Amino acid sequence: MTLTVADFMAGGGGSSQGIHNVPGVELTLVLNHWRLAIDSHALNFPGALHECCDISQADFRWFPRVDILWSSPECTHHSVASGRKRIQLDQIPDENGEVLPADAAERSRATAWDIVRYLDRMILRGKPVAGGITENVIDFQKWTLFESWRKALEVLGYDTEIIHLNSAHAHSRKALWAPQSRDRVYIGYIHRSVGRKVDWQKWVRPHATCPDHGAVRARQDFKRKDREPWGRYRAQYVYKCPRGGCEQVIEPVAMPASKAIDWTIPAQRIGDRKKPLAEKTMARIRNGLERYSRHLVVPVEGREGKQAKSLDEPSRTMTTRRETGVAFRPFIAELRGGASKHRSTTDPLCTVTASGNHHGLVSEDLAVPYYGASKARPLSQPLGTLTTVDRYGLLKAQIEAEDCTFRMLEPEEIGTAMSFWEDFQLLGTKRERVRMLGNAVTPNSAEVLVSALTEAITGEDLEPA
Repeated sequence: MTLTVADFMAGGGGSSQGIHNVPGVELTLVLNHWRLAIDSHALNFPGALHECCDISQADFRWFPRVDILWSSPECTHHSVASGRKRIQLDQIPDENGEVLPADAAERSRATAWDIVRYLDRMILRGKPVAGGITENVIDFQKWTLFESWRKALEVLGYDTEIIHLNSAHAHSRKALWAPQSRDRVYIGYIHRSVGRKVDWQKWVRPHATCPDHGAVRARQDFKRKDREPWGRYRAQYVYKCPRGGCEQVIEPVAMPASKAIDWTIPAQRIGDRKKPLAEKTMARIRNGLERYSRHLVVPVEGREGKQAKSLDEPSRTMTTRRETGVAFRPFIAELRGGASKHRSTTDPLCTVTASGNHHGLVSEDLAVPYYGASKARPLSQPLGTLTTVDRYGLLKAQIEAEDCTFRMLEPEEIGTAMSFWEDFQLLGTKRERVRMLGNAVTPNSAEVLVSALTEAITGEDLEPA
């Protein structure tokens, strides 16, 4: 049994990639208002019917029925960042001097009510859509008409479920797990005529390790017990061990930001930039250096019981053997927006947004040849030829922000952070590709949620990652 799926407000195709990864489903219908996004989508999913249209004006009498509807309606009116008009942000030149065309903007009239219109039209035609998922920012749940909208789904015969899932914790079977912290709310629904419930929890409980019980599937635990679950990971909920009587808070398995970085791309020394970085950015870099550039003295000998120590602490005993190394980790500086300023590359990235590239990679590592004709080079580049003579040292000069190297993340790196395929094709300028990526659903999140729905509709068990 193959289920047909539609992707409304599909953007560049993140949700569609997740749908594609689910066995037993076929993407057949795609809608979006931006021609460049539709053309990009068609490159990656040529078998689907693509319609470039303002969905609020779409006449659903002429649209095919599908078994599953994925939808990502406009979200700026529900976001806490909605005070600044999107069009103003679009017209601010980025680091390459690029702006976005007007039709790239999210349209406020493409709302969640268009989902109800489509579902109602299919019921009038005699066969309801079996189920669906609507994705949005978490503040969508605080929309004044949210309960009315949810009630409309229930009046049409659907049982609904509110799911809060951070993209870093959506464990895909086929795609890279997103190395990005991205909180979203998903409203899953299934028509009562299907006759089965959806086991959402089977799919959204992430892998984690409990100190006492080992590998487990962690359970979500909201801090406020007196209201319907809502909010962001860590701020409003944590994960705990599911074993009876164990209340330990545990950290789900997640991919670090370093997995999204192409370390072969060179970066420029901050002090050598023709156009200085904004003072707020420099402040974030200095703050990040203070937090993350704590060099480590690392024992490299094989004996047990040896631990790395900060250079702020006394060194371990020096012996006659050359057995100690020095390590430094780069970090990500966030140029604007969001609730954080910087984070280690060992953590997931902060949320990738559509308003432009706002992640910068900061590093100040140099590999220095101490004889011969070679020059010092950053660790983001390959070393020179390694010979039988030990000839490279790691330079750690005084750590000043101006001496660090810095570059913006490339669209391909942002795509990796979003969990896109390595060969996923997007058209347009860097700014336009970043818009498509930032507007996208992380494919791994779409995959796990559509898997849960598919399992319930078909009655055939699927296995999570």
